[in-house]
Amino acid sequence: MVLERLKRYIYLVMGWEMPIINHDRYILEQKIIPYFVAHEEFAKVLFVGCAHYTKHYEKWFTKKEYWTIELNPMKKIYGAKNHIVGSLSDLKLHFPDNVFDLIICNGVFGWGLNEREEVEKAFGGCFDCLRQGGVLIIGWNDMPESKPFPLETCESLSQFQPYFFPPLSTSQYVNLEDKTDQHVYNFYVKPVSNPEPEFGSLLTPHS
Repeated sequence: MVLERLKRYIYLVMGWEMPIINHDRYILEQKIIPYFVAHEEFAKVLFVGCAHYTKHYEKWFTKKEYWTIELNPMKKIYGAKNHIVGSLSDLKLHFPDNVFDLIICNGVFGWGLNEREEVEKAFGGCFDCLRQGGVLIIGWNDMPESKPFPLETCESLSQFQPYFFPPLSTSQYVNLEDKTDQHVYNFYVKPVSNPEPEFGSLLTPHS
């Protein structure tokens, strides 16, 4: 444990990356993040949860306004320049409505964000803080010991619509090739309200 902490410190000081090499990180780092980095309309991004293996994500978002939020103050060193020490359930204490284009919440539901009331508050806050057309991504483990309750029963998520993610051709990614990999990615979008019709559109055109 001491050697591992020393290794992380050295890597942090030197600016070296310490990625986790597994399938779900491959999907996140090689499929999900590059897609949103490449699209200019996703200009303000919030990444939920920080660790030594997420520190290097900030450099991928150098052309974006990139924020991180993490409850553990000790992990601030792994956060972005724009960092909030706090829980996702308190998101609305830190940001106004309609401010983010993208929120990535991976490995948080079932890993600290467990109580239903806190989960509802957290994802409800995500809905409010996303602009119309903004995207929420939730990565979670579909295992009894890592799932406090079925995600589909979360009422605050019912405000969203499924977001079809082109690189994976789905709104919910499950690794069908490896049944031992229980990590799932759900993609949601905040619906765009129908604009008010212009006055002229209410008039019947002359024949």
